[in-house]
Amino acid sequence: MGWDWSLFRLANDLAGKSAVLDTIIRLFMNDYGCTTMLVLLVFGLWFSGHTEAERERNQRGVLSTVAALAMANLVVKAINLVYWRWRPFTYHEVTLLFYHPSDSSFPSNAATVGFCLAASVLFFNRKAGLALLVIASLFSLSRVIGGVHYPTDILGGLVIGSLAAWIANRRAPWLNKIWTPIIRRMRRLVLA
Repeated sequence: MGWDWSLFRLANDLAGKSAVLDTIIRLFMNDYGCTTMLVLLVFGLWFSGHTEAERERNQRGVLSTVAALAMANLVVKAINLVYWRWRPFTYHEVTLLFYHPSDSSFPSNAATVGFCLAASVLFFNRKAGLALLVIASLFSLSRVIGGVHYPTDILGGLVIGSLAAWIANRRAPWLNKIWTPIIRRMRRLVLA
């Protein structure tokens, strides 16, 4: 797609111009920094809440987030089995600020995970969900600037992650029947 390549070039042209900006981009795009922040924020929600009802709502939300993440990852794996997209650096000269990932570029695993967590948390905790959305956006954008994803890879991850979150939080009420005994057992073990 012409516009996909044009947007990629626009973003990737920011790389390699400033050592400070490159360091910031590398910080956001690495496999550990943003991912750890995203997971720790979701994990923290498990134990947060001023009232018993609020804490239980957060715990149900965290369990739905885990279900959404599993669903999103299954969809990404299924897409990767039937469709392969080469990374931007494979056939184009790009400024690469990262190692050479060897999996399919589409959809972006990073964007799928980030936006799935953010969208899922938005359903039950707006403030935390917005913080996760900012982190997921920076994570995803940095991977385009850093040369490992096209913008449509990010868009695909956003759609898959958000749809999985919507299904797990709004279209699968039967999950609440599963969460209740899990939360009870976790409370008996002093884990909830």
